[in-house]
Amino acid sequence: MNFRDLDLNLLLVFNAIYAERSISRAAKKLGMSQPAVSSALKRLRHFTGDTLFYRSGQGVAPTRAAITLAVPIGHALDSVEQGLSSVRNFDPATSDRVFRIAAADIIRPTVIPALTRVVREEAPNVRLEFVVHQGGAVIEALRARQLDIGCVPPFLVEEDIRSAPVWRERMALVVSRTHPLANAGSVTIDQLKEMEFVFTTHLPAVNQYINSYFEQHGVDRRRACTVPDTESIYKLVALTDIAAVTGRSFVNHHNIDGQLVVLDIPFELPEIDLHLAWTLAADSDRGHQWLRERMLSVLRSASRVMNFEVIAGDEEDGTA
Repeated sequence: MNFRDLDLNLLLVFNAIYAERSISRAAKKLGMSQPAVSSALKRLRHFTGDTLFYRSGQGVAPTRAAITLAVPIGHALDSVEQGLSSVRNFDPATSDRVFRIAAADIIRPTVIPALTRVVREEAPNVRLEFVVHQGGAVIEALRARQLDIGCVPPFLVEEDIRSAPVWRERMALVVSRTHPLANAGSVTIDQLKEMEFVFTTHLPAVNQYINSYFEQHGVDRRRACTVPDTESIYKLVALTDIAAVTGRSFVNHHNIDGQLVVLDIPFELPEIDLHLAWTLAADSDRGHQWLRERMLSVLRSASRVMNFEVIAGDEEDGTA
């Protein structure tokens, strides 16, 4: 097998068949005839020595070899597409691009309205799609090009991901004003061991990170309840004897009626940073640069309003 003998157009055919799981749909997607796609697949089968796809139901399914090839081929095509995109001028006044943004629940109330307003003013034909992805799934969705940009803690950022710091939040133990320990102002290790906590399902990596601090001091947090979003925590804690570990600034923001109390604990809880993240392949894309500049501006403005610690950083370096 000599790579120089490979017609790179065949990779486009492979990628389309793999995505569509159908020869006819792949042909339609590529603007080719079905016989032309079948012929291209035959050539690719000859080159690889594998059937790549077999009939399954109304379409086709990939072989193990095809599954192995899908990621590097998809990545190579993405890199080429992003590279070509980066050399084209992006004009927000005329662009009709669609940007897919991971909208974590802690930023939805601030980012969605403010960013949409800014984009509408500068780029009336650009469309924003705000989607929900859980915790570390944001990184995989970025790699799969299901997302253009999202917010993650920096300990999830890897070599192929770029990021820019936004804010830093000190974590705190919070209970209801009616909790038996509320008036004490602090708790002991033994009391922490007896307390029950609420967790969120959408931030498993953050939960694990916080748990590591408790485990270092012999505390295995007891799980009383699990909720699908951060916003639910504050009302739940205010109305029950369940405790939570959450951002101190968010506690202050939600503690309008004084029903939440922050308790001191015998060790320091971590600070957790929020970073805006995107793929290395998108780093030089001018449209993407335009989007993330506006997202950073909106997020940092929101952080000042909510009294977060704003982290200065250079988004082009991907460093805090």
